[in-house]
Amino acid sequence: MLKLTFIAIDFETANYERTSACQIGIVKVEKDKITEEFVSYIKPVPNYFIKHFTSDIHGIDKDMVADAPTFPEVWESISGFIERAPLIVAHNASFDMGVLKKCLDYHGIISKIPSSYCTYRNAKQKLPSLKNHKLSTVCKYYNIPLNHHEALSDARGAALIALELSK
Repeated sequence: MLKLTFIAIDFETANYERTSACQIGIVKVEKDKITEEFVSYIKPVPNYFIKHFTSDIHGIDKDMVADAPTFPEVWESISGFIERAPLIVAHNASFDMGVLKKCLDYHGIISKIPSSYCTYRNAKQKLPSLKNHKLSTVCKYYNIPLNHHEALSDARGAALIALELSK
């Protein structure tokens, strides 16, 4: 049986702008095993928070990112994870890949981004009987622990879902 190698990624944003990443979580999977994890707050651009995103979704506010690194500073730590990955996994990959690409573009960073695999779309195909295919629902189905809307936990959940869907 093929052993999978990929990274799973999740972003939380401060507002509706895709450049407003305020937290990133990355999980590296090698041969079906989680081998490395990374999480960081990010000072968002633009640096304002909408209540709908903060208290209602992820709980991150401006005080929590006041001393956080900027996206280019975080990129120095994560570029190796991303550029060397054969595949990027995310739940609702269009959102997370959009945030990544917009942040790179905004800061003038040129990078080779791997193809993506969306666990949301694939769960819809493989698990049609679920009431919905939200990350929390699919994690519950597979008994995967989740602290929803915390970027590292969401990335870990997406990684473990990808492994389950590959069986």
